[in-house]
Amino acid sequence: MGFLGKTARLLAALTLMLLYILVLWFGLTEETRRSVVVTKSGASDANFVIVSIEITSVDTAQGLLHERIRLIPSGRFAIDRATPAVDLDLLINSVSGKQTVRFPKGERIFPMDFTSLLLGNQNRYPFDNYVADIVLLVTTPKRVKAKPVATASVEDNADPLAAKLVVSTSYLDNSDIIPIREDFTASLPGVKFNGVVTQDDAKKLMSTAIVMRRANNVISVSVMVMVGMFGLAISIMGMVLQMTASPREINLVPLSLSITLIFGLPAMRNVQPGVPGVGVLGDYISFIWSELIVSISAIALAWTWIIRSRRTHATKND
Repeated sequence: MGFLGKTARLLAALTLMLLYILVLWFGLTEETRRSVVVTKSGASDANFVIVSIEITSVDTAQGLLHERIRLIPSGRFAIDRATPAVDLDLLINSVSGKQTVRFPKGERIFPMDFTSLLLGNQNRYPFDNYVADIVLLVTTPKRVKAKPVATASVEDNADPLAAKLVVSTSYLDNSDIIPIREDFTASLPGVKFNGVVTQDDAKKLMSTAIVMRRANNVISVSVMVMVGMFGLAISIMGMVLQMTASPREINLVPLSLSITLIFGLPAMRNVQPGVPGVGVLGDYISFIWSELIVSISAIALAWTWIIRSRRTHATKND
């Protein structure tokens, strides 16, 4: 082996080692790039309620975002961090059936699970994007009933099962709105989150706008799998074309590989993290075409072998 050959092999080994270390580092630090933590406070003093929201799971097939919410009273609203000094009402635009939860005075507050509507197109996997909104309000009953006052934040005739939060005029007239400090956290493997928390001063609502997509490592693995499937299919097709174009006796090894890939490609497709059923964008990019190519290659090689065998047999008989 010459000097250039040894140098090339050494550089290839070093490149492979560097690539391995780089991929390992990206995997270890991936959580920091896909997670989001946002804090927004609408309080002007120490008297407020902390609303801690943590995303627990995502169901893209059903279009649902699951979150766990905990209220932590502070100031004059708290006996301690787990017990309110007044009755607290949490209103949230949940689609799981419960939109209002009361935490009675003097009783321990436990975390509650809610579900929000997730909008997006799962068929664009692995390049699918989703959005969701979490809108909430924390109130306490008024000690003295106030006179009704018209406000722009009411929708009395709105659908109570709608994805947005519906607050009636009568409810606001008989409740005091409590300042909120919202702590929003989202960190799930395979999903990249972005979130913005805003407060509507007119409607007195705290709103969290969430945007999510597949994490970079999921997209990278999916693309590599798609390239691998297509590369295997094209390679088998090249072997079959060369075999059928040659006048020599046909080697059936490409036929065996083609039949093996017909059943092996679905398993390879399922290596993609969180891949939905067959029919998504990634399948039309690679999987369906790969299956079609290896199937046609197997059929073409099989019939070429049959035709040539018949011709050879006929020539021997003559």
